[in-house]
Amino acid sequence: MSSVKLALNDTLGAAFLGTIATSCFYGITIVQTYIYFKRSGRDSLFLRFLVFSLWLLDSLHLALVVHAIYYYAVTNFSDARVLAVPTWSILAQIVVTGVSDLTVRGLVPTVSYTLTFPLMIIERAASSVIEFGGAVSSLTVFGGSIAFAVKSFGVPTFAAFSEIADILYVSLGAGVVADMLIAGAMTVVLIKCRTGFSKTDSVIRTLIIYSINTGALTGLCALLCLVTYATMPDNFIFIAFYFVLPKLFLNSLLATLNAREALRGASPSGMVSVPLSHASYTTHMSFVDRSRYSQSNGPHKGEVHTTTDTKTDASPHEDSIDEGVKVWRVPYGPTGERPDSDVLV
Repeated sequence: MSSVKLALNDTLGAAFLGTIATSCFYGITIVQTYIYFKRSGRDSLFLRFLVFSLWLLDSLHLALVVHAIYYYAVTNFSDARVLAVPTWSILAQIVVTGVSDLTVRGLVPTVSYTLTFPLMIIERAASSVIEFGGAVSSLTVFGGSIAFAVKSFGVPTFAAFSEIADILYVSLGAGVVADMLIAGAMTVVLIKCRTGFSKTDSVIRTLIIYSINTGALTGLCALLCLVTYATMPDNFIFIAFYFVLPKLFLNSLLATLNAREALRGASPSGMVSVPLSHASYTTHMSFVDRSRYSQSNGPHKGEVHTTTDTKTDASPHEDSIDEGVKVWRVPYGPTGERPDSDVLV
């Protein structure tokens, strides 16, 4: 008696590989979330709440994916009829993905502005382009994801997804546009904000590379999902890419949050100075009066803080910045009287 052998490599096998990749990225998410909360003391409670909520959504997404694979591979093993019908968990994860991606896409530009604001002046027009373009594309992705998920519950088989394929095309296409638009616009803004200072420009170059890589990675994954569904709608290869997509978004956001301290530390004093064409020296002295806060009869001491900033152009291609701070203690008179006026040079 001959047995019927099911070809599962490009259906259940592809979805299984996507689940493995999703689980690996979830492990990275846990590590990055732990690192974030260890360093997030200065962040607002709202931002920390959003990060925690995104982690919960990511955990729920993995649980739904695992349930779907278990349902097909274990509970209904070798049942071809069940394999042709979408289960509720594989449809519910589309909604979770839509909510998570919308939140992440809304936070990435905001976090990037927070990161780069001490380093540069971002043009209002350029930032408006990023916000508007990213918002329109992200809302399109979210609306398409929800609409596709809702309509999918009324679809009897995976093959019938072709009836609502236009919604999926619009959603995935808008996702690619959103990622490329945000990455491209931020790159243009960062390039315009170069100052000529070697340390600061090094940080800006790092941000440019990071923006391009992040947008390219998430956009490529969405594009692969779109192309594989358009060319191979009868298998689950597109589902494997779709499983991974929200994990890439969240890890990109967490990587940005966790990189803030290192990038700020790499810039001189966390700020960018105005480029100077010639070497210049600026000295500031301020007199600090302590006598008003002391009742003792002995000599009192004030403090004079001097900050000297020096920029020297060693060559047309080299910049160097030297910063020094000196403090002198200057005694008052025996009665604790301060000098006639503050010292300011």
